[in-house]
Order: sequence, then C-alpha cells, then structure tokens
Amino acid sequence: MSASVSAASYLRVGLARESIVAMFGSGLANTTEGATSIPLPLSLAGVSIKVRDNRGSERDAPLFYVSPTQVNYQIPEGVFAGDATATVSRGGEAISVETINIADVAPGLFSADASGKGVAAGVALRVKTDSQGYEMIATYDQTQNKFVAIPIDLGPESDQVFLSLFGTGWRFRSSEAAVKVTVGGVDVPVLYVGSQPTFAGLDQLNVQLPRTLAGKGEVDLVMTVDGKVANTTRINVK
Repeated sequence: MSASVSAASYLRVGLARESIVAMFGSGLANTTEGATSIPLPLSLAGVSIKVRDNRGSERDAPLFYVSPTQVNYQIPEGVFAGDATATVSRGGEAISVETINIADVAPGLFSADASGKGVAAGVALRVKTDSQGYEMIATYDQTQNKFVAIPIDLGPESDQVFLSLFGTGWRFRSSEAAVKVTVGGVDVPVLYVGSQPTFAGLDQLNVQLPRTLAGKGEVDLVMTVDGKVANTTRINVK
C-alpha cells in the first residue's frame, strides 16, 4: 500500500499536473538514493513509477528520491486531469498500485522546515533607489531547535520589498487574476505566479509587501488559486 500527497503541503486534496509528489508506504525501495542530474531519472535504486491517466495513456514519472518508506516523484508531463493510477515497480516487478486524482490546480507552499507548516520557504527582494538585493526570511534557531522567521524590515518609504515564495501545483492556474494572496488578512499585489524555471515541478509566487503591513509581526500567508486554498504558512513583518 502507498499514499501520495503534495510534497509541499502534505495534503491529499488532488495532485496537480506536473507537480511534485511525496509517496509514503513500506518496502518501496531496498535502499535510499536521490537524483543527481537533470533531467530527472525515471529509475532510482531499481524503482520506477508509471502514471496511467483516465484516457489510458501511461507515462514514466521522473524521480527525485527513493527510500524504503518514501518516494518523491513528479506527475509526468502530458497527464490529463481526472482519476489515475500510480504503479510502483521495484526490480521490474509491480509492488504497489494506488489510485490518485489529478487536478489542473492543487496549490501547495513549501515551508522552511519542509513540514508544510510554519515559516514559508522563500526570499525577500529589497529594491532601493540605487541598488537591490535578496534577504533571507527564515533561519534555523539552534536553541529552539526549529526554523524561525526573520523579521522583514520594509525600510524607508523609498524602498520596495517583494517576496518570492516556492511551492508546487499552480502552474496551470486559469489566469493570474484567479490568484489571491493575503498576508495578515491584507490583500497583497500578485506580480508573478507560474513555474520556476530551474527546478523540475517547482512553482514560484512573487508578491509585493505594501507598507500597511509594517509592524504586523508574525502573520499568516494564505494563497488561493482558482478557488483552492493552499496550506497556510507564516512570515514576520517588522
């Protein structure tokens, strides 16, 4: 038996086309191995996954990582939305068949600690009149033994601060107008929502942080795409 969820949110509310998926089970692989090249391999440690969509087309899934209890894979390009099956083979023998639901959109945001909760995974971009640079929004606190938010200072009136967040499952959104993001309950301008060009299956969201957020402290960040709400993450605004 196996169960596939979004690798970002860990929610099983449909798996978006071309999104990054985490499958959990037992005896999935005999050893642990991660992908070391792009394009992603279709087999790792003798393990492969085939996804058959509701039109009968079967495609090999690109693999990020395999272990005895977890396999991270990407929904293959060209898979149609609707019910599908994901078949895991090890050494050429099918060991698990799972029914999954493929959706056009199923947004999930990565968090700094890869739990799908807490501080968002992303960076801030500060644009000054004469320069610009990226700033971290999370750090690992050794004392607390967890990731904590770094307060984002909006700076003087002349500064503009943008936030880039990463996740999976929204590249096939119907339009940018169908994407809504709130920070601390405040609507923020969405500047980009689509695929991240460097990493397979990774999507990116760029928003601008308005000055009305100054002093809000640690707040929830909520993203809605085509009416579907992603897992809630958090940032800190100084």
